[in-house]
Amino acid sequence: MDTSSALPLGPESLHNDVQTMSRRAVEMLTLVRDAFRRQDCAPLERADRLGQEIHRLEKALIAHAENVSADVLAVPMHLERVGDNIELLVRAVRVMVVESVPFSERAIREVETLFARALELLECVRDVLITGNHVLVRYVVEHGRGFENLTDDFARVHEQRLIEGVCMPRASSLYLAMLDDLKGVESHTRQIASGLVRSGERDARPAA
Repeated sequence: MDTSSALPLGPESLHNDVQTMSRRAVEMLTLVRDAFRRQDCAPLERADRLGQEIHRLEKALIAHAENVSADVLAVPMHLERVGDNIELLVRAVRVMVVESVPFSERAIREVETLFARALELLECVRDVLITGNHVLVRYVVEHGRGFENLTDDFARVHEQRLIEGVCMPRASSLYLAMLDDLKGVESHTRQIASGLVRSGERDARPAA
C-alpha cells in the first residue's frame, strides 16, 4: 500500500518522521506501563530517552516544514504533547517506586485499565499513520470519549475514598496525577484522529 498518499501528511520525509514519532510514543507508554506493573524504575530510563527523541523529531519537523498545512503540522505537535504527558507519567511512577508509595488493589486495577486503553488508542493512531486505515481513526474518536468519561468516574470515586480516609494523601495525589496524565495522552491522541477525520472529509468533497 502506498502510505505516502493514504494520509494528508505531505512530503515522504515528513510522513516517515511522523511515523517514527508515533512508534516512539507507543514504545514509551508501553515501558511506563511495564514499570508501573513491575514497580521497577529500569524501563523508565529507556522511556526518558524516547521522550527526548520525540522532542527532537518534533522540533526538526516544525523547523524544516515548508508549504505544509496547519492540519498536517498538528500531528507531530500533538504527538509531542502525548510525549509530554508520558514524561509526567514517568515522573509519577518513579516517585511511586522510589518512595514505595502504596496503592490499593483497586487503584492499581484502575490505573492498569487506563494504561491498557490509552495504549490501545495510541497504537491505533500509530497504525493509521502507517497504513492509512481510516476505520481506526473513527474508532479512536468514538472510544476516546468513553476513556475520558471513565477517567472522570475513577477520579470522583477516588476523591470520595480520600474524604472517607480510606487512602493516604501521598498515594492519592500520585494516583490523581497519573489519571490526569493518562487523560492527556488520550486527549492528544484523539485530537490527532479528529484532525485526520476532518482532513479526510475535506479531501472527499467534490471540487467546486
